[in-house]
Amino acid sequence: MARTSRQTYGGRRAASRAADAVAKLPVNSVAPAITGTATQGQTLSLSTGTWSNTPDAYQRIWKRNGVVIAGATGATYVLTLADVGAVISGTVIATNLGVSAVANSNSTSAVAAA
Repeated sequence: MARTSRQTYGGRRAASRAADAVAKLPVNSVAPAITGTATQGQTLSLSTGTWSNTPDAYQRIWKRNGVVIAGATGATYVLTLADVGAVISGTVIATNLGVSAVANSNSTSAVAAA
């Protein structure tokens, strides 16, 4: 009779690691939110949202029309001329003990010129 993967030492270890990862996985219950005025020169803020399993780290990623804005990884972002006419959104990556999950924010209205 052939052994299944859960009957082998390696299979039991893999199953144990998968169960451990699920227990650590941050789960988003309230999406991250962008606040502020969508006008050139104004500052927007990106909250982390609400997560279960108490993440130990957050990474923020700002996007212009869905494309990552190079270097924009802080809690705030100052709107520039390049943002005029675009919509801004954000992504938050929450990590808990090496296991990560992603949640996306709302989008702003089109950024107005100053």
